[in-house]
Amino acid sequence: MMENIEGPFILVGLWHLIVPQAEPPAWFLPLASAWLVMSILITLGVLAGRRLQLKPAPLQNTVELALESLQGLSSQIAGPESARFLPLFATLFLFILCSNLMGLIPGFASPTTNVNINAAMAIIVALASIGLGIRHKGLGGFLKHLCGPPYWLAPLFITIRTLELVTRPLSLTMRLFGNMLAKEIMLGVLVYLITLFFFSSGIIFKVLMIVPLVLRPAIILLGVLVGFIQALVFTALSMSYIGEALHQH
Repeated sequence: MMENIEGPFILVGLWHLIVPQAEPPAWFLPLASAWLVMSILITLGVLAGRRLQLKPAPLQNTVELALESLQGLSSQIAGPESARFLPLFATLFLFILCSNLMGLIPGFASPTTNVNINAAMAIIVALASIGLGIRHKGLGGFLKHLCGPPYWLAPLFITIRTLELVTRPLSLTMRLFGNMLAKEIMLGVLVYLITLFFFSSGIIFKVLMIVPLVLRPAIILLGVLVGFIQALVFTALSMSYIGEALHQH
């Protein structure tokens, strides 16, 4: 029952309209949610940039404010050289934020509750930082960085810094996944309790139904805050990794 009320029943219904004889596969819901978020962002980007004005409209003003804020944050964390990576940072932040907020809408689910979606973004960031490190420092300089200093502890530093490169995408993936999944579970549990108490016959259950009814708006507001923070954390860490690759120290 909880899945039918709080889950992505709109996307499930869309699948049944196309393929009525089969249940949607496991990959369909997160992938369809991700494509829906991308479609919304592309549409908003086209609308915001179609008619640029010196006195911006609300949509253009909102997009410019977001980009300027991300550019300022990028300059602080990764340095002024990171300005050319603003499209990557803006894409990550806006996609993650919209994905996180989508799970608060009944009938939809957050794509960021899927490990594969998060891992894809984390791997892109990790590979970009490694590639930039090799390009900026040279292969010899990159390998030298893995070895020290002090270089007489090279075996230890190689192990530690290799593990660091491996755990970065894992950390980005699991942090975002865990926080978003916890929010989805809490909302689902509250809906389940509301439904359970509503259809119960005892007066005590009718009274107890007030508790999840009061908690649900609070959890939704908390979900908005957590969704924004997690998008900002993921983007800020990506800036940090890119900035480390661009600088010698």
